[in-house]
Amino acid sequence: MRVLIILAALVLLFAVAGWITFSKDSGRSSINLETDEIREDTGQIMHEGSELLKNAEEEVSPDGATNRPPATEAP
Repeated sequence: MRVLIILAALVLLFAVAGWITFSKDSGRSSINLETDEIREDTGQIMHEGSELLKNAEEEVSPDGATNRPPATEAP
């Protein structure tokens, strides 16, 4: 029963994201996987993740010290 609920939730999420569409034409129903939409979205996620890693790399120098100014201690 749990698996069925999880599958239904995934299908609903994919439909909301536009990755799955449903259609009915002249007595036929179909479920379509929008592979171009999936490819674009995952490519964008990969690009944003890459940018995040580049920014994190710029924050940390190779010797482990950060590029930020040292924090001052409160009196």
